[in-house]
Amino acid sequence: MALPVILPLKYVNFSKSRLNEILGQNKKHLVITLLEDMIAILQKFPEIEIYLLTKKENLDIIPSDLGVRFILEDEKDLNRALEKGLSFIKTKEKKVLILPLDLPFITGEDIEKLIIISKADGGAISPSSRDGTSAIILPLDRNFKLQFGERSFQKHLSEFEKKKIPFQIHYSESLYYDLDTPEDVMRVLSIKTGSKTYSLLKDIIPPDYTYDNLVDK
Repeated sequence: MALPVILPLKYVNFSKSRLNEILGQNKKHLVITLLEDMIAILQKFPEIEIYLLTKKENLDIIPSDLGVRFILEDEKDLNRALEKGLSFIKTKEKKVLILPLDLPFITGEDIEKLIIISKADGGAISPSSRDGTSAIILPLDRNFKLQFGERSFQKHLSEFEKKKIPFQIHYSESLYYDLDTPEDVMRVLSIKTGSKTYSLLKDIIPPDYTYDNLVDK
């Protein structure tokens, strides 16, 4: 049984607004690089089917050779867009994994564990910093209200309980930190990895910069 993975990408040019001052025009390149890193990990698993949920205007910006399926949406709200994505695949598979793109430390071990969890009854969720949701597995035959945004982890827990859907909480340090603030940038740079995201940030941010430099800039 395949496990579809939805990667939501709303606006390439307007994502990561909190990094505008330190990245400038490179912000767009960071979004694409995070996408490429995520896809490279997911493509190691033959049971994964990757769906990029995005807008038509992004097609001229993102690489054309990603090897993924596209679901086009025109919603202003992320959760409404995700609902459209779920409707698209719910007749094909029984469960879905939703992953935000900005997970710079995600590993193949994370994906392997999530695949195993997806074979159990019900759903699953992984927390991220700032009380967010870094991964969520949903059964597609249940009407689950997605609530990505502020305090999404607690809201999703409440939704699982409200709908009486059994679920697991999957704690993972490599899923916990996203990439949204100057502090997150410095965290990536302080933990050397072989990712394209690390290489890009290393080229952009001067080596003598500190977290204080980035915040005060």
